Amino acid sequence: MNHFISLAVLVTLSAPFNLSAKDTHVLQRLQSVKKELKEGESHNYFIKAAENHFIFGEVEQDTIDVKIQLFDPKGTEIKAYNSTEIGSEPFTLDTKKAGDYKVVVRSFDESTAGRYSIQLVRNEAIPEDPDKRLEQLLSPYDKEATPGGVIGVFEKGQTTHVHSAGMANIAHGVAFTPDMPTNIGSVSKQFTGMAMLLLEQQGKLSLDDNLRQYFPELPDFSADITIRNLLTHTSGLREIFDFLGMRGWTGEEFIDKHQAIEIVKKQAKLQSAPGEKMNYNNTGFILMALLVERVSGQPFSDWMQANIFEPLHMKNTYVRRDPGHIIPNGVQGYDNDKNGFREAGDLYSAPGAGGIYTTVADMAKWSQNYITGELGGKELITKLTTPGVLNNGEPQTYALGLGVEDYKGLLRYEHGGADMAHYTNYAFFPKLEKGVFLNTNNTAFNMAMWNQVVDLFFGKDFTESSKEIDNQEDISSLSLSPEYLAQLAGKFKSELLGMTVEIMASDLQLKMVFDDSNAMPMIALSETEFAVSDGQFNVRYSMKNEKISGISIKPGLSSDRYEFTKLDIFEPTKKQLADYTGKYFSNELEVLYTIGMNEEDSLTLKLYNLPELTLVPSEPDVFSETTTIYSDLSFIRDASGKVTGISLSNGRTQDVMFERMSL
Repeated sequence: MNHFISLAVLVTLSAPFNLSAKDTHVLQRLQSVKKELKEGESHNYFIKAAENHFIFGEVEQDTIDVKIQLFDPKGTEIKAYNSTEIGSEPFTLDTKKAGDYKVVVRSFDESTAGRYSIQLVRNEAIPEDPDKRLEQLLSPYDKEATPGGVIGVFEKGQTTHVHSAGMANIAHGVAFTPDMPTNIGSVSKQFTGMAMLLLEQQGKLSLDDNLRQYFPELPDFSADITIRNLLTHTSGLREIFDFLGMRGWTGEEFIDKHQAIEIVKKQAKLQSAPGEKMNYNNTGFILMALLVERVSGQPFSDWMQANIFEPLHMKNTYVRRDPGHIIPNGVQGYDNDKNGFREAGDLYSAPGAGGIYTTVADMAKWSQNYITGELGGKELITKLTTPGVLNNGEPQTYALGLGVEDYKGLLRYEHGGADMAHYTNYAFFPKLEKGVFLNTNNTAFNMAMWNQVVDLFFGKDFTESSKEIDNQEDISSLSLSPEYLAQLAGKFKSELLGMTVEIMASDLQLKMVFDDSNAMPMIALSETEFAVSDGQFNVRYSMKNEKISGISIKPGLSSDRYEFTKLDIFEPTKKQLADYTGKYFSNELEVLYTIGMNEEDSLTLKLYNLPELTLVPSEPDVFSETTTIYSDLSFIRDASGKVTGISLSNGRTQDVMFERMSL
């Protein structure tokens, strides 16, 4: 259900390299090379490729988890891969120039050793035929033991191009086919928006009604929360899944749908005034599913079937009530760990915020209704697709459960979605009456191919270019000094997203790490602007008093930029760390945190149902946990300087209070 999908990143240059007697590992297509990595060792391989070629290789991780780095012919690191711990680790690249591309294989944990094999599967021209290109992009997942995905393009309500690969169910050997319903996560939110507007049209509610009119058990906050606030993520409520994560919930445990109500009831005050700030929020959309049930007297899944899916002849679309609800021909989701792929259940109680299973063909029918207004009428469609406005008059790029913005000169409706083991991207260009849909049941899937798919089918229709995305040919001509790169390094924090990013300067390049993700290379467009993952993201530095003050990050397919502030270096002593140790209790979360220290003199957090977690210092009195609860812990001091509590935040859920307990 993530709104801000995790960022994969790409910078400057080292000297060109050439094949030498020492570097003799030239990968030939379909030739497997078996090797053993020793501790701290890395292996180099080269691929001779022509311009505009598609390279697809894979490393079979036998007894070691590897990281793969790709370098262009000038020696610039352009991509890094480490999506699985065991089994196949695929890597792909579209070449822009002919030359020798280097592949470096090293252990993800440099202190380990083990066996692996590497093979170049494809080294071929990128085809002009879009159907062949779809097959090429999905080829890394076209295996009998690998979860797969589907990509579909549609026009005027009809599918024009579609390709699927991999498995829908590994246990039963069922291949992934385009007619199989798949979980679309938060892409479901636009359907909930339609439900609210249909109920308003029927006279059963108004989007400007106070939420307490339908949920009188909720607190009487200082300002009214309206249904419209829920639809536009401007309610000020806690975000349910991030909130539950703070108390050790890991995603697949049972959650009753009424838990959303209970979370709101425990909230002492709003995080912001209704309409003041957009903060992506699943709580509100789950409440709207319950609202449908209260005003209609029907289960949400039944009401949606009768009032939306059946009228639009969406015969393979369902609201999955819970992970036990059997979806006919539905696709199983898969996560991966040290044992390989594992079946993963859907989020409980997601309907309203997610939980819809559908197909490419049905998404084509749904999308065409944006043009025809067959369901609801054109006036309702206008309401559904009109972006919200904050209290201060600032326009948003989010309408009623749907992103709406200009992309390269074309109006685009879009949304991304993620459940426990399904990822989705959806875009529709109303002027063209065309759209595209990507869905996978594989958490190791390379979602970066989304940009390539969009440009493949709609590039000729774009009327504007984007430097961040298009200007990739000549960026390798820019070289920055090690001294200057060192000035750009540091830790940067986004209050809105609740995440910290570290930028490191090494090997004449900058690399970026989000939370616990892999370090990924960046490519310089200028002294203060960097391209990320073939234009998937853009990073700009901001200055204050001639010093770096922060960065902004823009996803390639969005007009929004997210601001990150540079943090001061914070390296607490052992004595300072001891000040934070103790037990802390949150009445709102009803959970106890035990803060201690380990043998490495790092601060730790122990929660009853989780292993010991390490806390990383980010700024004075603030520590981050980036593997499980994904939160910042801000320690609170009284007037005398004594630590008395913790304020816990992760962007979507902010300032959850813990009180230090007396010994």
